[in-house]
Amino acid sequence: MNIFKSLFLITALNFSYAANAQEWVPHQSPQKINDLVDNGSELIMATDYGLVVMNKTTLEKTTFTNRNSKLANNRISSITEAPNGDIYLSTDQTIGKFDGSDVNDVVIPAALTTNVNTLQFFDVEVASNGDLWIGSSEGIFHKKGQNWSKYGKTELGEFFFKVWDIEIDSKGDVFAGTQVGVHKFENNSWSHISKDDSLQGYRNAELFFSKSGDLFFGGDLTKTARYDGTNWEVYNHGSGADRMQFVEDKDSNVYLCVKGMIFQLNNSTWNTYTDIQTLAMDDIIVNEDSYYYIDTQNQRWFCNNIYLSVSDKGTIRSTSISSNNTIEANNIKGIHKGRNGKLFFRMGRTSTGSIAVVDPKGNWSSLELPDSLTRINGIYDILFLADDDIWLTSYEGLHHYDGKKWSSNELVLGFQSKLATNSLGKIYVLASKRIYIVENGNVSEFTPTNSPLSDLEVTSGLGIDANDNLWIASYDWSGNSKIQKVDTDGEWTTFDHTNHPSIDQPAGDFHFDKNGNTWISAKVGAIKFNGENFTNPIKENISNLENYKASSIESDSEGRMYFAHQYGVTTLLDSVWGELLIDDVPHKKTSANTNIKFDDAGTLWWASNFSGVYAYTTETAASIFSSIERTTDFSIYPNPSAGILYFKNIDADEASIKIYTTLGKLVYSNDKLNPNSPIQLNQSPGIYLVVIKNSNSTFTQKLILK
Repeated sequence: MNIFKSLFLITALNFSYAANAQEWVPHQSPQKINDLVDNGSELIMATDYGLVVMNKTTLEKTTFTNRNSKLANNRISSITEAPNGDIYLSTDQTIGKFDGSDVNDVVIPAALTTNVNTLQFFDVEVASNGDLWIGSSEGIFHKKGQNWSKYGKTELGEFFFKVWDIEIDSKGDVFAGTQVGVHKFENNSWSHISKDDSLQGYRNAELFFSKSGDLFFGGDLTKTARYDGTNWEVYNHGSGADRMQFVEDKDSNVYLCVKGMIFQLNNSTWNTYTDIQTLAMDDIIVNEDSYYYIDTQNQRWFCNNIYLSVSDKGTIRSTSISSNNTIEANNIKGIHKGRNGKLFFRMGRTSTGSIAVVDPKGNWSSLELPDSLTRINGIYDILFLADDDIWLTSYEGLHHYDGKKWSSNELVLGFQSKLATNSLGKIYVLASKRIYIVENGNVSEFTPTNSPLSDLEVTSGLGIDANDNLWIASYDWSGNSKIQKVDTDGEWTTFDHTNHPSIDQPAGDFHFDKNGNTWISAKVGAIKFNGENFTNPIKENISNLENYKASSIESDSEGRMYFAHQYGVTTLLDSVWGELLIDDVPHKKTSANTNIKFDDAGTLWWASNFSGVYAYTTETAASIFSSIERTTDFSIYPNPSAGILYFKNIDADEASIKIYTTLGKLVYSNDKLNPNSPIQLNQSPGIYLVVIKNSNSTFTQKLILK
């Protein structure tokens, strides 16, 4: 186990989600500190998932997100403390004011913005006179009293691109860090003060005032610079990165944190700085996810990814900035369900090279991976059979953990290789034009030369059904695709695109539903095989659906199908389609890859390589109505209905009505229904379940909206 990670390992974060909550519950990582405010007793940290307020003495923390506050967006890009103690913050799309318990929006007049859909806020600062200054993708917004103004290309130059950082000096002059260096606002006009020194912000620009009043600039690929108010001193020390910070200790030494390394300025030279704290972080560095801060007590706070340490005169304390889980990065590559019921989340490049794990009780932990793995390439797949029987595939080959140590087989290689096992414990490893079989420590293989295995360019899908039949998918870039089945007697059956046009670039894990159908993701939609015919229900109904992707497939005990896409899940039951969209996921990243998996409790887990992890408790119609007495006398009409409902045989002047989707989501409720008057529903076409209660009885009926 990584030594430093052992200081942080969260072994029992019992995050309970409401069993009956019909909503998506986020399980996201703060990922990193973007900015912070130190009020003396607390660090108030802007992260990629909320505002984390941490007591500096106890390291106890509270996280504010859009679920427990009025925070408009969970990714907070900057935070600042005004001279009067007010706390302001910027998210990607909004400006807010934090009062210690909630966040209230600061509204910028819409007429000042060019495009609200593309506008991004990067920094917010408050001058001593109370003026508000905001750096953004459209320039600089300025609030003076109740009046707003905006400075863009006219004031900052035609090559202006973004204002990443703003700093204000003791005189009230405003400095802006952009991709073309530094601009200064004084006497109501802007000047480009770094123009002659050709400073360039590569992917960011960071400004910092030292106690002496000097201004430091970072962000250039080959330079770092200091401005004394008249002249620039340029250092041949590149600082071009997405993130960097300058900080100063009580002895007026200035430090630069960039790409996970700390540099100290000594006689015009930036030298690498190390101590026991930074050395302890060496094993968990993520280049762009580090943050270094020194407080007025000279305590040094160093955060890499979610792991934060504080050093006070050589004494180091450690914690995590995450409150609820062990997810280090919201770049989730895949979900695997182990035989013990635990879910394993493969993350992209992480700081410790681990896999986040949640058990059936909601407790989070981490699975440590072999130190020999190249972290940049990550894990392709995991197969968890028992605590002493874990399999992984990676760029380095096939790996196995026997409960004591990891072993590797570098000969079993395959880019993005997948794993599967049958009921007898035989392990299958998908590789390019090859299937490895591991049995009792021996490795054999199917290839196009020793078996009917397809020789198409991409070997793309793998699965084993309840009868131990092996399923394999493949395709090439010329339109050829195949699905192959190998039964327990070794007989091969091949289905191709020519004879079955619905087989179009099949890829991913095969899924087998309760009705005996075989499913796999396709180039568009999902391929279904009922034992005789191949179809693609999504493609066949594409004009009626909001999304045609199905990057991962699951089904529940009622036979309802779930197809993962970049904004949530499409559902299908008895020819009725539905959508479970995640409100927090922006509809921008159209190339996002997503995965879904049911846990043993029936909760559906959704994970994306852009948006992290969400969970949805899919309460079935059967569970909702299992305790409700039914009657045949009551009726609603017309049924099917266009939206207007009338009622018959309800012996009451007043009743209550609730209407649910077949997934159990409440879409209409009225506790004072007059059965003698119709109601108007404004819901999408589909099947719904109506529950009406009066003082004596409860009535239920299926409703079809057309």
